[in-house]
Amino acid sequence: MATGTTTRVFLARLAGITVLDPNADQVGRVRDVVIVLRTGAQPPRVLGIVVEVQPRRRVFVPIGQVTSIDADAVIVRGRINLRRFERRPSETLVITELLDRRVTFVDDGVPVDVVDVAMEQSRTRDWFITRVAVRTPVGSFRRRADRRLGRRHRVRTR
Repeated sequence: MATGTTTRVFLARLAGITVLDPNADQVGRVRDVVIVLRTGAQPPRVLGIVVEVQPRRRVFVPIGQVTSIDADAVIVRGRINLRRFERRPSETLVITELLDRRVTFVDDGVPVDVVDVAMEQSRTRDWFITRVAVRTPVGSFRRRADRRLGRRHRVRTR
């Protein structure tokens, strides 16, 4: 994963890619990423990924079990627990709950849509949400929406 450089992974691109074990056998496909929101200025922490295994069962794989994230596959180590995934009240599913959601900037009150979310690995090998890509809604006379990649913007959900 990270070998001295910062690794940034955009989570919208992670949806649906193959999850492999160390022997390159397919385990399943990525369906979502589980995060926990924290108070203050601390960034949200990534807990793990939700993998859909056969037959359409969704299981939780802790982010510590992930050894590599590439454009075409996620490689996990060791055994994974096949117990069905159940979301806890403090957890947020990024792909299901955050993408395409309308939020408002607290500073200037501009409504925007969340397009993508990026996670980066810290020196302690923990993963945190560091960037949020947003798009302003298309106006009546504009053809394309304005896109921004924000780091320190505070947003309020509607």
